[in-house]
Amino acid sequence: MNKYLQKIIDFTQTRYMKAITNGFMSIAAVTIAGSLFTLIKSIPIGPWQTFLTTSGLGDLLSIPVNITSNLMAVYVVFSMAYTLAKSFNRDGFSAGIISFGAFMILTPLTASTSAVNDAGETIVTTMENVIPVASVGAQGIFLSLICGLVATRLYVFFLDRGWKLHMPDSVPPNVAGMFEAMIPGGLVFVIFLLLRYLLALTPYGTAQNIIYKVLQAPLMNVAGGLTGCLIYMIMVKLFWWLGIHGGSIVNGAMQPIIMTASAANLAAFAAGTAAPHPEWVIATMICPSIGLLALNLLMFLRGKSHRYKSISKVALPTSLFNITEPMMFGTPIVMNPIMLVPFVLSPVITFFLTMFVTGIGLMPAPTGAGLNMFIPLPILGALVNAHWTGAVWACLMVVANMALYYPFFMVADKKAVSEESAVDSAQS
Repeated sequence: MNKYLQKIIDFTQTRYMKAITNGFMSIAAVTIAGSLFTLIKSIPIGPWQTFLTTSGLGDLLSIPVNITSNLMAVYVVFSMAYTLAKSFNRDGFSAGIISFGAFMILTPLTASTSAVNDAGETIVTTMENVIPVASVGAQGIFLSLICGLVATRLYVFFLDRGWKLHMPDSVPPNVAGMFEAMIPGGLVFVIFLLLRYLLALTPYGTAQNIIYKVLQAPLMNVAGGLTGCLIYMIMVKLFWWLGIHGGSIVNGAMQPIIMTASAANLAAFAAGTAAPHPEWVIATMICPSIGLLALNLLMFLRGKSHRYKSISKVALPTSLFNITEPMMFGTPIVMNPIMLVPFVLSPVITFFLTMFVTGIGLMPAPTGAGLNMFIPLPILGALVNAHWTGAVWACLMVVANMALYYPFFMVADKKAVSEESAVDSAQS
C-alpha cells in the first residue's frame, strides 16, 4: 500500500500537477468569499428569508455569489497560467493575461434566449458579442484549466527559443517585459485562433461544446433507480475531481429522471404516503457533501500541517452548511490523486449504508419532502425522514467518512508537513 501511495505522491510532485494544485489553492480566497454570502442567504429562518425577498437584500447578496460561480473559469485559467509560468521562472502575470486571451478566443461570443409570445410560439433571439455565462462559469473550468496550461507552455516555449523583441538595457524591466511578450503572445493567439477555426468545422462547433457533449453523452441513457443513483453519484464526483462542475454536467443529462423522481416523492409526501424513490432523496440530499465535512473535521482535529489546519478553520463554517467549494479548491480535491479514491467512494458507501438501515427498518425511510441543501447536516438528516434517527445517522455517517478519509489524509498531511519544514529550513 505504501509503495502505491508513494507513486501517487511522486506523481503529485511533477511540474504540471504542482501547477494545478497551487493554481486551485490560489483561488480558494475567492471561493470562500462567495460561499460565505451563500451561507448568509441560505439561513433557514422564515422571517430572514422573507426579509431577503421583500427588502431586495437577497438580490444584493447574490452578486458576490454570481461573480464567484459564474466567473470561475476566468479565475482558473489565470491562476493555472500564473503558477505554471512561475515554475519556469517566467513572468506569471504576462502568462496569465495571454492564457486568458487564448481561452476567450475559444469562447463563443453569441448567446440565445427564448420566449413564448401570446400566440404560444417560441421565439428564439440570438445576441452577438455576448459571452454566455456557462462558458466562463463552472462548466468551463476544465477547458480553462487546459487553456491555462497549454497556452503558458507555448508561451514559455517561444520565449526559450528567443522569439521575442530584445530591448536595450536602458529600458525599464516592466516596459521591456511588455514588449518581450508581444511575439510569443501573438503566436499563442494565432494557434488558438486556428484551433477555433478548425473546431468550427466540426459538428460540435466550439471547444465548450466538445467538453460538454462528449462528457455528457455517456450519461444520457442512464435510467433511474439504484443503478442510476450509483452512476449519478460517481460521475458527479469524478467530474468535480477533474475540475468540472459535476452537478451541472450530470444534472443536465439526468434532469428528466431526477425531476420525475422528485415530483413523485413530493406528491407522495403531500398525500401522506411513502416516497416511491427514496434512493434519490438519499443520493441528492445526504450523500453529496458529507465526505468533505468529514475531511474538514479530520483536518481540524488531526491535521499537523499549517496548510490543512488553516484551511480547516476557514472552511468549517461553510462545510457545516454543506457548502463544499472552500474544501474542494482549498485542499484541493480537484486533480488531487491522493484524494480521488475516498472522494469518489464516500457517497457510494454512505448511500449503501443508508439504504441498508432504512431497508431493514432501523430508520424511517425519507419522506420525499422538498428540502434546502444548505441546512446543517444533523438537522437535514432529521428533516429527510422526519425522525430523530435521521440526525443520529447523519452524525454516524460523518464518523464513518472520517475513517474512510483518514489514511489518505495522513499521507497528504505528512507530505504538507515535510514541504513546510523544507521551506522553514531554507528561510532560516
